[in-house]
Amino acid sequence: MSGAPREDKLVEITILIVEKMMGEEGRKILEFMLANNGLIIEETAGKDLNTKSNIVRKILQKLSDEAVVVPVKVKDKDKVLHGWVLNREALANFIISRLRKSKEKLTTRIRELEENTFFICPTCHRRFRYEEALINDFHCPNDNSLLMEVDKEGELALLREKLKSLDKLLDYIHSDGF
Repeated sequence: MSGAPREDKLVEITILIVEKMMGEEGRKILEFMLANNGLIIEETAGKDLNTKSNIVRKILQKLSDEAVVVPVKVKDKDKVLHGWVLNREALANFIISRLRKSKEKLTTRIRELEENTFFICPTCHRRFRYEEALINDFHCPNDNSLLMEVDKEGELALLREKLKSLDKLLDYIHSDGF
């Protein structure tokens, strides 16, 4: 697939990932940019989005670090404004990079779960390795609740299924299927 439908899908996936990474504010910034031909002016963005300008600036900087946006200078009458443009060419690489990072984290969690026994507090949901649980006499140090052993096999099955889905999605993207 090429052209507009592919680009629309890339933008849609990017918005989902950015919202997961940076919250609703990140999503709002991207949607605002899309509504304004992929451009946002830093000096007016806070007011336009009803968000503190330092928050907008931080999010734009994070998006720039990920190459989702690039800085530009915009001339307005006799002054120069700081703008940011959506870097549409880099969206596929951003998505692939994020999926790979998620895959690495999942793989690490699977390995950790395979190699250890975990307990969970039913009240505060904090997780403890076996050694920590033993030291605390299998009670949560926060609220003294009796710790319960994590369903290792169930959690491993869920994590492996997520990993399989990520692998399929990466294969699909690499085959240029979307």
